[in-house]
Amino acid sequence: MGAVTTTGLCALLAFSSAVLAAPSEPHRAAQDLRYGESLYHYYVGDFPQALSVLLRAESDGGIVGHQHYPALMRAGMYLAYGMDDRARTEFAAHLGQSESQRVRDTAHYYLAQLDYRAGDYAEAAASAGTIGDTLSAPLLDNIALLNTHLLIKTGQAPSLQEAQTTLSPLRQNRALALLNLGNAASRAGDTIRAQQYYRAGLDIELPDDQSRLDEALAIRDKTLTALGYSLLQLGNYASAKAAFRDVRLDSNLANSALLGYGWAAASYHDYVLALKPWQALRRRSLLEPAVQETLLAVPWAYEQLKAPRSALEAYRESEQLLSDEFARIKQTLTELNSQLLLASLRRTGEQDALLKQGDGRALQSWLTLDNVDVLASRSRYLQALLKRDALQDNAQQLRDLLLLQDRLNQWQRKLDIYRQLIADKRQLRAARAEQIAQTDLLQQPGDLAAKRHLLAERLNRIEREQDAMALADADTRALAKRIANARARLSALAGRAKVPDNAAERLDFYQGVVDWRAAHNFAEHQWQARKALAHLDTALQESVSRSQRIAEILATDPDLDAQGARLVALQTRNDAQLNELNRAISVNTEALLGSIRQTLVSHRDRLQDYLAQTRLSIARLYDAAYRAVDDADIDAPKLPEVQE
Repeated sequence: MGAVTTTGLCALLAFSSAVLAAPSEPHRAAQDLRYGESLYHYYVGDFPQALSVLLRAESDGGIVGHQHYPALMRAGMYLAYGMDDRARTEFAAHLGQSESQRVRDTAHYYLAQLDYRAGDYAEAAASAGTIGDTLSAPLLDNIALLNTHLLIKTGQAPSLQEAQTTLSPLRQNRALALLNLGNAASRAGDTIRAQQYYRAGLDIELPDDQSRLDEALAIRDKTLTALGYSLLQLGNYASAKAAFRDVRLDSNLANSALLGYGWAAASYHDYVLALKPWQALRRRSLLEPAVQETLLAVPWAYEQLKAPRSALEAYRESEQLLSDEFARIKQTLTELNSQLLLASLRRTGEQDALLKQGDGRALQSWLTLDNVDVLASRSRYLQALLKRDALQDNAQQLRDLLLLQDRLNQWQRKLDIYRQLIADKRQLRAARAEQIAQTDLLQQPGDLAAKRHLLAERLNRIEREQDAMALADADTRALAKRIANARARLSALAGRAKVPDNAAERLDFYQGVVDWRAAHNFAEHQWQARKALAHLDTALQESVSRSQRIAEILATDPDLDAQGARLVALQTRNDAQLNELNRAISVNTEALLGSIRQTLVSHRDRLQDYLAQTRLSIARLYDAAYRAVDDADIDAPKLPEVQE
């Protein structure tokens, strides 16, 4: 995944206010938790995870309840990561008349940005011209800024009065637009018109909003520096000095401003004043062109002050600074390798704490990255080099790839854990199966079937023989048994004892009463027996089905098999992506190493020219000393060095 560029990041920051939350709508909870999760990762600055959640939700059927906002959010992150083709496809899909005006305006906004980035200025102007007033103020301001850039790209920079129509809608970006117009006029050689733009930009009051103050101050420093050099070009040295003096000392433009301040002072022969900023500059990193220039400017100023001894010492100091610089360049080139570069690019706890201060999106903000060493290594060359625009994007891109590599490696560990969980689950299931085997759970269907068979045979016999007494209640059966016992005793007493004459008749009478009772309730008892048999059949079916499911689960583990197959597929996919990512990291690492080496070699070659001029100047001063008849000038008092 590519680095988040300045243009893409600004689009993301504006996108959050325009798309993620409508100002006119009250705050409400996310209807789809996946959308809420993606918003959380977005607002804490974890853009890869936010995009991952959206893509996963899309593969699972999409997010419900949030209209087009998830798709627009996804497209905005495509744009931020330089995936222009995918972003264009996503935004173009929201241009239909069935979409709301706000959605169409948002899509046209980003398409205009894409067309401008691609150099299709006519198409960018067409998209920008169709945007209504439904967007938020920051996005409308960005469109006005885009129109200013289109004005520069499609013709010569107009006068300040002619540009008022384009500048009038601007609010937050007005100072930036004026700076860009001034730079365009300066490139065209119209210095007077450029100064008009610069001065108009400086007349704008700084914002009260602290979140915008840093950016406004940075633009102001750029404007002051550009104005200063423009005034130098016209010979207005006093005004140029005043412009350079207003640049903040902790600004990125401080070196250029200090150099220009010195030349402004030197231009009206105040060489002592010129030495003050130049002496401060020459103590800074020689990677800066402004610092390199002071290696010759400081001794030249001493020569102008007729102090050759101080000039000679300054040249010798410059020679020593250059020699030390060459040694550091050589050491850096010797130590520089892919292991050092990758180890330095990876996040450390200190970097995280610094990058995460305040707004979470500071992780990828060009304002904060300018103050944070993206590459925190032992070599100050690596730290300083990767702040340069030429290497910053490549360094950030490689850093993004390393972050993604860390995520895939984490997933490898997670997949290993999941596989172990499934293995543990299988082991637990095997233990449970053994426990079940030791119980009569699986034998229950057989036992129930045997009981059902006996009950059915008994009921069939009763119905076939019409044995009402077999289904009679307990009292009836007890009476029948007493009658049977009485008959047996009566038979045993026959001929041996005197019994009542009507004993047999009375037993017959009681037997008839009992038989009538049993016959009277036979139908009801038969229905109850059949009902019990039906219940037993149902229980038997449930027992058989339950036993079959248990046996199938114990035999095949269908759920664990599916989970295991899915884990294997995910592992294969993760391995393939990790291999592809490792190749991309290797290619990008070698490319960045090559760029760093080339930059260092070019830097060394430029310093060689300064070293040659320094040594020639030293030789010239020695030659002048040997040729001088009167060495009073050589022995002139040394001017005090200007303290930094």
